Amino acid sequence: MRQDNRGVSLVELMIVIAIIALLGGIGIWGINAMTGKPAQQCAQKIVYSLERHRTTAMGKVGAVYMLVEEGGKVYLEEWVSNTDAVIDTNSVPCTSKVEIGASKVKVQYLVGSAPDLHDLPLKLSFDRSSGAFKPLDGGGYCTQIIVTRGGREFTVNLVPITGKVYID
Repeated sequence: MRQDNRGVSLVELMIVIAIIALLGGIGIWGINAMTGKPAQQCAQKIVYSLERHRTTAMGKVGAVYMLVEEGGKVYLEEWVSNTDAVIDTNSVPCTSKVEIGASKVKVQYLVGSAPDLHDLPLKLSFDRSSGAFKPLDGGGYCTQIIVTRGGREFTVNLVPITGKVYID
């Protein structure tokens, strides 16, 4: 007897589909992990720079820390002064400017316990005597900085009374 075996069985087809689904899932997981990495690095740089800025502010008389977005990237601008005068960030050039967030990294912040997010720029400064955060220009305190990219979100928590900064 002669059999015609030119087709594909249902079991073979199911195995091929399962393998493709498994490889696709691993690929999507890898892409999400890669695209979220810049957000994680940005959040870590914000924490590190805020801690460094706090130390600088406690050693100097005047210091201002500002997160800004230019050309799709996030930058840290810092003003440091040895005078008692309030630093006017609009007329005085910044002391240092460093890129801390790659392209397409979104940085927003919360003021107090309000649910609405604010976009950059964010201007922060520390009290020289206690190391605590000073109130923002519009009043209130920044309590969280949210960094997102590629479906990943990292939250930088700020404790206004102590000046402590950590990633959640």
